[in-house]
Amino acid sequence: MKSILITAVAAILACAAPAQISGSLNRNAPTVAQSISMGENKLEVNYTAIRFGQGSWQKILENTEMHERFNGNAEKKPVGSIKTTVAVTAAGKEIPAGEYALFFTVHEKAGWILNLKPKAGGDAIMWRMVLQPSQTKSECMSISLEPTAQDNACSLTIRFGEQHLTVPVTVGAAKKEEKQG
Repeated sequence: MKSILITAVAAILACAAPAQISGSLNRNAPTVAQSISMGENKLEVNYTAIRFGQGSWQKILENTEMHERFNGNAEKKPVGSIKTTVAVTAAGKEIPAGEYALFFTVHEKAGWILNLKPKAGGDAIMWRMVLQPSQTKSECMSISLEPTAQDNACSLTIRFGEQHLTVPVTVGAAKKEEKQG
């Protein structure tokens, strides 16, 4: 009986350990708010700069048995939000004006997926993140909005450890005007 109790307690602690490590590692992680105005239009990004703890984000990608659990938790507890006052196009995806929960999921073959789920309800806008090697290492995830030389446009860069992704963002109306003209 005593050995069964010890085994049960050990199993409970083993299941809780990853969550506790992640939770304690990111409990006081900084939150970041950034916005960019493109004419009268505004794009805002708010997120928690989660820490990776000895490459744990890469371990999540490699441990396919944990993907379903990780993805479910990611949607329940998004890492941030995006708000846009106008429809924009990001990496070829149309994003209507509104507020979105921002979270990352993982897929065995596609790798990391960026998700923007409308806060008003509906399906998430998703796209595969093709990460490239970065010249600098980031101990925390970072998301930045950068101006570009083009009117009504900016770029959004996401950094994970030694990898990053830069996505072009354009105001939807500007894209339509270009097609008409």
